[in-house]
Amino acid sequence: MDPIKLYPSSRLSEMEWLEDRLGPFAGGVSSIVPDGFPAYIRILHPAHAAYDQQVRWADVAAKSGRNMHPLVQFHALNRPPVSVSGYPVNPPWPGNLPQNLLKILCSTLARHTSTPGSCYFCLWEGYGWLDNRSGVTFTPIGAPETPPADSSATDSSELFLSDVLRNTSRVELPGRGYFFLEGTLESATEIGLISRPPSLFWPEDHAWCVASEVDLYCTLVAGSNSLAEELLADPRLETWRVLADDPITADSDRVNDPDGESTP
Repeated sequence: MDPIKLYPSSRLSEMEWLEDRLGPFAGGVSSIVPDGFPAYIRILHPAHAAYDQQVRWADVAAKSGRNMHPLVQFHALNRPPVSVSGYPVNPPWPGNLPQNLLKILCSTLARHTSTPGSCYFCLWEGYGWLDNRSGVTFTPIGAPETPPADSSATDSSELFLSDVLRNTSRVELPGRGYFFLEGTLESATEIGLISRPPSLFWPEDHAWCVASEVDLYCTLVAGSNSLAEELLADPRLETWRVLADDPITADSDRVNDPDGESTP
């Protein structure tokens, strides 16, 4: 595998537009991705059965007799617990859009930005990235040419992600601390190879913003209506259009769990 081109970012002003447009950390869509976009999409992370088999939420609903809708929550849907080929269906991994689906998403995102070669990434510091010594290595963008003046990258050597992050600025958003990096859009899929996708990422032109919040079984995309329509039309993704002020907390599925009895 070619080294991933990624480097620590000192462009902390890039966080300002995000901070100004995020709502209070209270479990609504606009507390996870910025307010003010024409469209918002929820991409449901697949559940999984034996041998890493991915299971769509719609298939769980078909077995449990419950209903799919924009604010569906997995624990409310999977009642009684269903099985596939005799094996129980386990909940999705929170904060983790699988690599195969992340690649599909990024391929679509690339068509809806003028700056796919310049993107920003927030990695939640709580995942223990600094301990990661995987075989995936990173090369600072600009190497072996002169690195950008505002980059803290100092050489062109291949580095583990943990090595990169030791020299990376930390930034704060309500309720979370992150490592802050920049690189090309394809870096998002390469980061996802290690363990999890970026917690937040967006292009320099601010055409969209993507968030895989650590506690959620879905990834949120804020962007244009044309981006939303393309994502909704892709049969490989399980998507729903939502509103900026919609709740996405564990007790927000009032269709399948009107009394909140199945809240974890």
